[in-house]
Amino acid sequence: MAEYFKLPFSNQQNYIEIKLSQSEGSASTSNASNVNDTEIICCVDISGSMAGSPIHNVCEVLRDIYQRTQKDYRLFTYNTQTNTQRTLKTLSEQPGDLEANGGTSFACIFTAIKDYIVQNSSSKKAITFIFMTDGQDNEPNGPALKKSIDMLRLVLSGMTNSPPITFHVIGFGEVNDQFLNQIRTFGTHHGLFRYSTQSQELQNNFNDMFEYALNIREFTIKFSNNKTYIAHNIDNEIIGFLTDDGDDISTITELTITDDKKTTTNFHLIQMKDVRAIHLLHALNLISPQNEEHVKSIQTYLNTISITNSKNLMERLEVEQLHKEIDQRMMEYRQLFTELKMNQVPERVKLQLSALRHDSLFANAQRKKKLDLRINKNVDYFKKTDISGILQGYKDSITPDTWQMIKEQKQDWVDVYSNDDIYEIMRKSPDNILCLGIRVQRDEEAITNPAKGLKLLHVTNTIISYDSFINAMNVAKNDLQQAQGQFTALNDLYCVAGTLSDERINAVIPLYINDEHMKRIRILEGIWLGYLYTLDSYGYDKQQEVGILKLLFQIIQQRTNTKRQKQILIELEKVCQFIINESQGFKTAEQYGEKTYEKLLNRQVIINQQDYDLCIPLIIAYLKRDLASVLLPVYYEYLRQEYQKKYTKKSVETKQIVQNLVYGCNTKYLTMTVSTSTQSNITTLVPDHIERSFIDYFYDELHTPIQLISENIKNENRTLIIQHKIEMDYIKSFRLPIPDFMKTMLNYCNIDENYIEKYLDYDCLRWELLITFYYLIYSDINISRLQNLPTKENILSVIDGQLQRDKQHVSDYDYSSENVSLISYVALNCKTIICFAGLMRKYCSQRCGPIFTQIFKQLLELYDKDDSITINATKKDKLIALLTNKIKTETGIKPIYHDMECCLPPFEGRINSLRYFIEKNKSNKICLQNHGKLVVNWRSTSLTGYGGRQRKHCYVLCSMS
Repeated sequence: MAEYFKLPFSNQQNYIEIKLSQSEGSASTSNASNVNDTEIICCVDISGSMAGSPIHNVCEVLRDIYQRTQKDYRLFTYNTQTNTQRTLKTLSEQPGDLEANGGTSFACIFTAIKDYIVQNSSSKKAITFIFMTDGQDNEPNGPALKKSIDMLRLVLSGMTNSPPITFHVIGFGEVNDQFLNQIRTFGTHHGLFRYSTQSQELQNNFNDMFEYALNIREFTIKFSNNKTYIAHNIDNEIIGFLTDDGDDISTITELTITDDKKTTTNFHLIQMKDVRAIHLLHALNLISPQNEEHVKSIQTYLNTISITNSKNLMERLEVEQLHKEIDQRMMEYRQLFTELKMNQVPERVKLQLSALRHDSLFANAQRKKKLDLRINKNVDYFKKTDISGILQGYKDSITPDTWQMIKEQKQDWVDVYSNDDIYEIMRKSPDNILCLGIRVQRDEEAITNPAKGLKLLHVTNTIISYDSFINAMNVAKNDLQQAQGQFTALNDLYCVAGTLSDERINAVIPLYINDEHMKRIRILEGIWLGYLYTLDSYGYDKQQEVGILKLLFQIIQQRTNTKRQKQILIELEKVCQFIINESQGFKTAEQYGEKTYEKLLNRQVIINQQDYDLCIPLIIAYLKRDLASVLLPVYYEYLRQEYQKKYTKKSVETKQIVQNLVYGCNTKYLTMTVSTSTQSNITTLVPDHIERSFIDYFYDELHTPIQLISENIKNENRTLIIQHKIEMDYIKSFRLPIPDFMKTMLNYCNIDENYIEKYLDYDCLRWELLITFYYLIYSDINISRLQNLPTKENILSVIDGQLQRDKQHVSDYDYSSENVSLISYVALNCKTIICFAGLMRKYCSQRCGPIFTQIFKQLLELYDKDDSITINATKKDKLIALLTNKIKTETGIKPIYHDMECCLPPFEGRINSLRYFIEKNKSNKICLQNHGKLVVNWRSTSLTGYGGRQRKHCYVLCSMS
């Protein structure tokens, strides 16, 4: 079937859409997916200016293409010479990226392309070259380049009856627009153009171009009056194209199409009677505006299109996405045309405009791919199940009695925009739902953290259907153009009117109303949640289900206690009860969901608890009809959050609080004596049990490592624990007033505001405060250990052991030459950097002394020498770790010393600048030179000419003498 309609705002221009039959579509799919039909050759610039991230990004995307397709496409690389022996497979198998150096000669790559075409002239395959460059020819007007272009064109002129040859072009950085557009016209068929301003864009552009080259098909359309058009298609079901302005096709009744396999099919041409939004947008998507006025006319017409005028749900999703893409592209056109009005137009603007004129063709592929990816990622059953069919099935299964019950709800639930009530809405459509209008403040964090990125500004009594809301919001885009690209500005401009004159709405939440209506809400959850948080129906994430609970709390905060609002709240609560009782998103959410709620009830420490909004567990408990069980845990968690904000890490003040909580404010003492440990003899290479011992000590200083040398512990006084009766006034001083968010829920549920005071357990509060001040504020505790905290019964003895141990461990060692040599030997020969860190922390805790000096000097002196034995941690690793105070462990980067305010002797105040200097300049050599001066060498890279070279520098940091 072939249908047409006239574009309302153009000069007699028509849009023609041809629907292929099922057999033709299947053949098309087979042809398009048969990669043997098209030979794709990537021609990549590897001149010196591509070095670094540009060539890395190109290599990454080419490797990805090979992994996805498992087809060994050819890869031509060029600078001043061309290598035609590479393939995507050989690139994937080599360990590093392509080497980028030298200048640029287009003559050599054009000659290589010409030779390849001649050698394969008898092939029946179409050939597509994806030509990528980031620069200009060494001799842009030289005879060699002119000759190579002339020879290539001569060969191509003789290929008119052969399979098509196409050149697609990707430009990056400082390239010439006119020259690259010339290249894309070299072939027997014109190619497309993409332009990258940043190296990371090269990956997307290569992917887009490759997908297009792999799947594109070309059709020749011939009318009965012999007028001919060329159309390109990747859909494999629909061919759409625009006629020229002024073409009168009202008298034409037939046309023929010839595909790229030379197969011809006849079609009857009729006027389209059911012109829906999808057809209008397909037509607009093909228009390439010529000036700013043309852009304005397209935008004006675009904003009149109602995107809910769709055949089914999936068509509506595509319409919404296509509408957004065209609007964004027109804004880009508008900006570029504005820049073109200036006297001096940068080459970049010309390049961007050229690329934009081809963007709609890529958008078709991108949108189709994005739709599949989003559906696959967010709502997996969308792809596996006929959603429209499910919704229609729900509607068809409604019994007459149920319809009668819905009919009785008519007067309470009416869409203020369409005036349709709940009964009419559910009768007319299987996928429309009735919602409450609200106004929210969205920020960028709403995309990644729904529990924090969305704030309720105003709750209304406006009842509006989802279809009416989406239509009204698209009309409101007339006011959006000045804020394009600014996410937060959408909250002020992108709104529609509510019931009252001063109400503005930019979001909706569905209402339960009845069981049949809720079925729709559940199936469409991904769509309305995605739009609520990101203004994109494909923006769904399961964390948004938890965020909706916070939104309900904010609505409760703003309630007016009118009969109508109470009725609305009941319906909203029913929707949220479904989330906590049945939603897999809530049950499996990594943050803030059911697992976090259960941790709170079980008094486990919530990791990243500063981000956990405590109104969420209150709402969950309220919806579970068990608010009392969570009130005290939420209050304790609130205290924890507040005190973590107030007190600094490892401060003297926090340690004093811990001591007061354990020992009381009036401290008593007990005298005790600690004996001297014995010395162990180490005469061979470091045994594994010693290695393990100091690794364990580094991770947990409660672990006692093997004693390598004599250790004298000074006698100290031990403080007595107050086991039971701590000063009550002191612990009461840590109570904080009940926060407003808790008062809100207490009042809403008619619970006494003094509930916390009545049921507060001061032994439990003492435990909570010790967890907060000792484990979260004062000590450096591994995150994994926070899941195994002491119980209320043993926390005093556990913390007392650690505090007393710290107090006793003022160690004094026997610094004889034998002992110094022994520890130095173990430190230099231990296998792992973690064991080395444990040794340094144990025997050089003050970062000074004879042991530290000996180890540091030996690391410097042996820095350039080969290690005497095969070990994992080299001398260089240990020296860098010591200077930077960082080691890499399985759980991340950790410091050797927690307090680096003391300086590493003999550097005095220069250790910090030394550490920063080494990290910033990526030093590759540190050594002792010229009478004990510490010298750091590094290399900085500067690109000059057509290649790059490295320049060596050195810096004398300080003297050892």
